[in-house]
Amino acid sequence: VVWLAVAPDGKSIMSASTDRTVKLWDVDGKRLIRTLGVHKDMARTALFLPDGARALTAGDDGEIVLRQLSDGAVLHVFSSGQNGGVNKLAISPDGKRAVSGHDTGRVIVWDIEKGLVLHVTPGHDWSISGVAVSPDGTRAISGSIDGTLKLWDIGTGKQLRSWHGHERGPYGVVFMADGRHLISGSGDYTIKLWDLDTGREVRRLEGHSGTVYALALSADGNRLLSGSLDGTARLWDMETGSETALFDSRSGPVYAVAFAADGTVLTGGYDRTIWDWPAGGGDGVVLFAGAPE
Repeated sequence: VVWLAVAPDGKSIMSASTDRTVKLWDVDGKRLIRTLGVHKDMARTALFLPDGARALTAGDDGEIVLRQLSDGAVLHVFSSGQNGGVNKLAISPDGKRAVSGHDTGRVIVWDIEKGLVLHVTPGHDWSISGVAVSPDGTRAISGSIDGTLKLWDIGTGKQLRSWHGHERGPYGVVFMADGRHLISGSGDYTIKLWDLDTGREVRRLEGHSGTVYALALSADGNRLLSGSLDGTARLWDMETGSETALFDSRSGPVYAVAFAADGTVLTGGYDRTIWDWPAGGGDGVVLFAGAPE
């Protein structure tokens, strides 16, 4: 399991996997609802649209597919053409725009409703490792495996800021609720909080002993969840920067993290299992077993 997303109503979860599939799961019933779709290569990202009726999925085949959740029907296929596989994908809060980061280093802005490319940015010199869209939908961030971070204007496609934020790629990137701060988690094992007005590092969260591969921010913006190749997920208090809980399934790297609707912590990873953990720490339960890697 390399990606987890929770539906707007909190009742279902989507997972993306190395076996090329995107699956939709029923949280309360603890069952597979359906295999939503299959990519031609590894599936990397699956995102719910705000309407709760559609999803965007993407993968190494370079296709971004708009799908109907009720039956998996393909509504539109956005082809990346020569821009390569889609490593990461993000959607604007209003569901009208998507931003994709590619293994060629390009960052592309799409109009979801019209099915059009709005901007193809020069992007980065190296493959994209993370992308996110600001809460107001006007800006996007991209991170590359060379450690650089770039801030983009979604409306114009212009670069607003570029800086070298990490020694290795920032795989998880997420905007704070104020839109003025960014959190990035990296292959250098650190999590950093950035002031986007100045590009300065405000805080550093340390504790992981492997690449920080995934980040999720709680709905209230007060808690950060990180997943790492060290096999753990960790919960952080964003006010103090302190680690408040540790989740360890002892079953290999954690590639995906999310907050469930009830505030519990979800993790997915190498063990092909989606786990559910109490937010205060303690033992997790297997929500869905045998989900492909």
